[in-house]
Amino acid sequence: MRGLPLFLAFLVLLKIELIFGVWRYNNILEDENLFTLQNAVFLKYDGSDFVEWEYPECCNVNNKSSPNAIMKCTSPGFQMVKPLVSSPEEEEARYLFISDSFFSFIWYAVVPIDRGSAETSSKKVRMWIIDPEQADSAEINNTALVPSTQSRYITKHFYNNGQYPVIKLKSKQTHLGHFQKDGYWEAVIPGDERFNDFHIYGQPISFQHRFVIDGQHTFYWPEPAEPNGEREVSLRLAPGSPLSVVWGTCELYRGLLLSDTGTLITKNAFLTSEELKVDPGTLPVPPGGYFTVDQAALLEDGIIFRIDGALYWRDNQDRVLTEHPQLPTSGVMGLYQRTCCASNYPVQDVELSSLIVWKDNLLLVGPKKFKNPGRENFLKIVLKVPPRVTYLTASFGSHPASLATLVMYSVPGAISRNFLTSYNELVPSWITSTFMTKFKLKDIPKGPFEMRFLESADASLLLWNKDTILYSFHNDNEWGEIRPFNASHLSAAAFGSKIHQVALDHSWNMLVKMENNILFYCKVGMHEVVRLHKWMEPDSRMVLYLNQKEQINMLTLTPEGLHVQKYPMLMETKSAMKGSYHDCPFISFEHSMNTISYNMDKGDQMVLWAQIVYPEGKGVHVKFLSNNADLLHIEQKSHFEGVNSVDTVNTTFIISQKVDYSDATSYTHLTKETSGIVTLELVPNQIGNTCNLPMSRISHFNVGCPPNRHIRVARPWGMPCEMHSLTNYTILRSVLRDPQQGDIVVHYDWEKFGCLLKTHYKNPFLPSIDLYDGDNYVRNVDANFIVWDRFGRKDYSFNATMRQVACLHESQTWFSMLTGGKSLEEAWGPENYRTCFKVSPGKLENLDQPYEIMNRSSKNFLTFSQVDSATYVFNVKILDPNYSFCDLHAVFAVQTYGITIPKYQHLTTYVAIVFTIFSLCILGYSYCRYVTIFRNLLATKRHKYE
Repeated sequence: MRGLPLFLAFLVLLKIELIFGVWRYNNILEDENLFTLQNAVFLKYDGSDFVEWEYPECCNVNNKSSPNAIMKCTSPGFQMVKPLVSSPEEEEARYLFISDSFFSFIWYAVVPIDRGSAETSSKKVRMWIIDPEQADSAEINNTALVPSTQSRYITKHFYNNGQYPVIKLKSKQTHLGHFQKDGYWEAVIPGDERFNDFHIYGQPISFQHRFVIDGQHTFYWPEPAEPNGEREVSLRLAPGSPLSVVWGTCELYRGLLLSDTGTLITKNAFLTSEELKVDPGTLPVPPGGYFTVDQAALLEDGIIFRIDGALYWRDNQDRVLTEHPQLPTSGVMGLYQRTCCASNYPVQDVELSSLIVWKDNLLLVGPKKFKNPGRENFLKIVLKVPPRVTYLTASFGSHPASLATLVMYSVPGAISRNFLTSYNELVPSWITSTFMTKFKLKDIPKGPFEMRFLESADASLLLWNKDTILYSFHNDNEWGEIRPFNASHLSAAAFGSKIHQVALDHSWNMLVKMENNILFYCKVGMHEVVRLHKWMEPDSRMVLYLNQKEQINMLTLTPEGLHVQKYPMLMETKSAMKGSYHDCPFISFEHSMNTISYNMDKGDQMVLWAQIVYPEGKGVHVKFLSNNADLLHIEQKSHFEGVNSVDTVNTTFIISQKVDYSDATSYTHLTKETSGIVTLELVPNQIGNTCNLPMSRISHFNVGCPPNRHIRVARPWGMPCEMHSLTNYTILRSVLRDPQQGDIVVHYDWEKFGCLLKTHYKNPFLPSIDLYDGDNYVRNVDANFIVWDRFGRKDYSFNATMRQVACLHESQTWFSMLTGGKSLEEAWGPENYRTCFKVSPGKLENLDQPYEIMNRSSKNFLTFSQVDSATYVFNVKILDPNYSFCDLHAVFAVQTYGITIPKYQHLTTYVAIVFTIFSLCILGYSYCRYVTIFRNLLATKRHKYE
């Protein structure tokens, strides 16, 4: 009896193999948004037994007896279409969903810059609007540089109605299009010499009751490939191996397609490709005339190949296959390249790994570039296991900074056990998961295994071999096996064919491709897959490729070359699940968390919202998942509304960072403990395979100092700002804080100190401080700050005393803080600031001293020397410990004027001095003369009496 199911499966497989017909469909632009009443559907049948098309009455077909026909429908909804064939076996029917959407025009964009242009810092984009049904062939093939007559007519009508395009870059920058007389808009955007990717959206304006669809546009300018040399040889997979595709971690348009006939490389998402060959250099060429490759990893500056247990390097420049001293030459069992770009993960001063290699008893990681001057070795050991432990597979984790490996522990005479252990690159430590312990030993499949983690706030992964897929979601709280309906595992439902590929996109869609090209589908989080309609012949050599537009492409390798076709996944899944028990528990789900990363500084607050609409009684709500949740304070408020058996829940999430650092025992330690990266995830508590879910579901919150955050002192309104009017100035030693032997001369650094703020010496001055992220203004700074002259002058003061600002005890001053030999920069800051507005035990001390702390809203100002006009170069530092994680400081310069010196003041002084000296000389001479005369008189009188 055991052989009967296998025999039946063989018969079914034989029957499938004998049916050569397969049919497909698409629209003129292969865009799923264009399956509407206004656009035609192109039907195509491949096979020799075609008779005619069967279709509903509300649709028209130009020639139903042709295997290549065009269908257009007049009623929206599911339309059953199938080819009638002469063979006994019927072809499967599809239910094509034709919408009545008013969005049927699309944006066309082109960058008319030739490759030889020297301008790489910016690109000029031309945009106009086309009707796909009336566009000319150049517009359909994306080769048009100017609009066609019909497109110019449509575009001008939209322009006259107020339409204009907005380009949104990945950096969130927007650029407006400006209309030109030739019937298109133009905009200038930052350029890239290899690749540009942006969204175009317009205004809600219609023409003929039809609107324009927002769209994503990509442009490539790949460097022309150099011809292969005579010595260069091919790289191939082992004979009979299925196709394998590899793409750049952060550059999805760069890819490799490996096959047993050669390796193709692309620099424009397989729009074009050429065979990749290598110069063997000093390596001996195998007898077959090519190298047999097991795996490959595409780095930014080259490619790593695993060949017969060794890793070889091929540089993008010299294209020579080499044994590199930093790469292992034996024992390598596998390598894994990061599949999701980690550049948006807001970690600072740390480069996350992009490659995992496992060999013998070592697990190693490497960066995205092989040539890294700041790194001693390309590969770094992160785990070393004893001989009884064997690596089975490895993958990067749900969080970009994590990775995991599946190992097998073997003990002689005992059953081997598998364990999953994970590692964090930011906090180097290993943690063993309970995932594999959830299953009975008999239910754990045998290897070889492949593993992939899902982007999530909680660790979630898929683990599969050739027959079945295991899953673990939300930190091992949900686990099991993904199965098709009425089958024990995927291989059984695919007539014994093995799993070839598991493809995921950012909208939670998962496609499982079998080696015979049967496709299964499910939403990530579901435990049951749905078999999709047949799209490719079982013997076609095909692999799935997800491009940067989140479109599933089928790469089919034929003797004629590589064929690339967009796969209408959503249309296919709707058709496959039409009339089944698969449904979605909610009607719509939306949220505002649409940025991959956010920055949360001290005191910051962010408000996010989520809305879910569902049929009455379903009990659906929004889950807010997080890791490191203790770093943020999250307040949740929900509003419920029910109308006509439809319930709506609007949820508001108030996210803030609430920690008081003012009385911290160790400010530095507390700051470190309360900063880090928090990953948040917004998901419904229930989903289904038919649900439409947003592409963005997770965001990373950097709780810490935002990149490039700094402060600037704003120039007060009406105050002149002079540039390059001063070379140097002199500070008298009498006004220096620290005594000097003489006056000092300061060279004025215009790049560092900025412009001179000129103010009258009698005017009090209050610096106005602004907060910036890079060159982007954030807000005014309302925190306490201190200032000091960076060159040590002290002939300035403050107009308010501690008593006048209502201090409750003596405030900190520069005199009290400058102890222990500390410099001005180190002596006083957020780490030791104590406010004087809190009651503290002890005496009030002297409150009549100047109050040396300033604030935007206070009445404490700087006052300057009343004796002489002077130049001051001040340092300013934010003092409030609850204001920012950043060390915020800046420099500004003030020059006073208004003290007048009389025209002859110095001359009068000189005359007075000369007169005084002259008088003293006369007096001295008179005295001497008087003494001489007096002595002579005395001598004469004495002589007379003698």
